[in-house]
Amino acid sequence: MRLNLFKTFVRVVECQNLSRVAEELRISQPAVSKQIQSLEDMYGVLLLERAGRQLRPTPAGYVLYQCARDILRELERTEQLMEEASESRKGNLRLGASTIPGSYILPALLKRFKESHPHVHVSMEIGDTEAIISRVAERELDCGVVGGWLNTRRVDGFRWMGDELVLVVPVDHRLAGEERVELSRLLHEPWIFRERGSGTRAAVEEGLRQAGIKPEELNMVAEVGSTDALLSVVEAGLGISLVSSWALRSASRAGRVRAVSLADASFRRSFFVVYPRQKSRRKAVQEFIAFLRETAEPSPLPD
Repeated sequence: MRLNLFKTFVRVVECQNLSRVAEELRISQPAVSKQIQSLEDMYGVLLLERAGRQLRPTPAGYVLYQCARDILRELERTEQLMEEASESRKGNLRLGASTIPGSYILPALLKRFKESHPHVHVSMEIGDTEAIISRVAERELDCGVVGGWLNTRRVDGFRWMGDELVLVVPVDHRLAGEERVELSRLLHEPWIFRERGSGTRAAVEEGLRQAGIKPEELNMVAEVGSTDALLSVVEAGLGISLVSSWALRSASRAGRVRAVSLADASFRRSFFVVYPRQKSRRKAVQEFIAFLRETAEPSPLPD
């Protein structure tokens, strides 16, 4: 029972937000608060204090956070070592994904993987590209599928597949009926961007620079934290944007926004599979990486 309290406390310290942790753990916010209170009663000290809208650990709370994190990591390492020592195909796979692969590509592939590996327990976390790569580098995740590549000595990986970013406008926009439009006609339009750190945001800014346009020259009116939110904002008429072609394949978006081709610019990027740089991996992780390689498009990693 104390391990569950430690897990909750560690996530609260890292997220600094009770409601986010409650959603992540699929319990109520009062239940999260009660678990923190149980730890405070157990040790007789205040563990968290408010700083504006955020929660921060007290000095005693920070000590407990470090100890709890070390305990949980050691338990996880023990489980990994025991799994490696076992001949069975049972195991855990901690997968991270950025928004597009996590929401639109991996679900169907995970179903296929589970059909051939029914005893592997898969957990998938969604986050922006930078956050997922960081957690893979720290070995908090076994594997990640992301929309960009970051050079780091702690991570290996391979290019998985390509993607194209498509211009979307509201259905009643003046350009909604056109098949192709020049990028120069869009400079003064209100633009919606993904948040910094996302692979989509990085691909849009790089594509603009290749077209000779500085991203800051655009009239950006909003930043949003997910592709679904971005499409909803475009649908509401707040502005235009560039989104992954994978997101537009969703049936729920049919007829709700209009895709318009760009006549003089192309916004393309790649998805990458990343994993910690280490000599050995658990069998479940090895088999999942091999599974993803089967559908990878052959291409070298970027410099």
